[in-house]
Amino acid sequence: MAAAWRLLVGRNFTKSPLIFLANETRSSFLCRLTASKYCTASLEKSNVTDGQIENSRTWAERLQDPEEIENLPKWMTTNRHKRRLYAQHGKASGFQPGIMWPTKTELAEMIEEEKEYHPTLQQMQANIAAKRKAEEIEQIKKEKFIAACMARMPILEKKWTEAREKKKQQQMQQKRKRELLLLEAKEKFGYAIDPRHPKFQKYMEEIEKQERKRKKELKKKGIVL
Repeated sequence: MAAAWRLLVGRNFTKSPLIFLANETRSSFLCRLTASKYCTASLEKSNVTDGQIENSRTWAERLQDPEEIENLPKWMTTNRHKRRLYAQHGKASGFQPGIMWPTKTELAEMIEEEKEYHPTLQQMQANIAAKRKAEEIEQIKKEKFIAACMARMPILEKKWTEAREKKKQQQMQQKRKRELLLLEAKEKFGYAIDPRHPKFQKYMEEIEKQERKRKKELKKKGIVL
């Protein structure tokens, strides 16, 4: 019943059917002008005056005439337009009042739409309960994840501290090694040399080559540095 009533009042329960039909009449003024144009063209072909047709034929009869239907746009043959004609002309339109009632197909579509967009109170309560339950489960998962992360925090902090200290020691060793190589290069060349100088770069390559050779020999002896 609610679905059929919305069809009559345009799904606006604040208006009565009469106000709705009056609004529909005003809003379809342009549609009626177009309809008048097509109907006039059809009447000219039949060589019958407008007055004679108006007095002898109803809108229902016109829309059942195959010759006139061929000259009419598709929207004028729909139930929506027929309902507007009945709202405007009433019984004079030739349509039965039942035209205002939705068809079985329209009623089934409105019922399905109502189920989807207008759920019952029980359905809304069930949806809210399911949503709250899902939120509680998600919150529990988050809390467990946070607790697991906090339990791992001391271990991760210790590893990070050790890695930082190790990196710091490596940087200090590299710095001391570089300073030592600069001193050795100064003694070899007899003057302080820029680390970017090609001579120093070549000297560094020789030192690294000797270091790799020494490590290789120690490895053969089973000594790992």
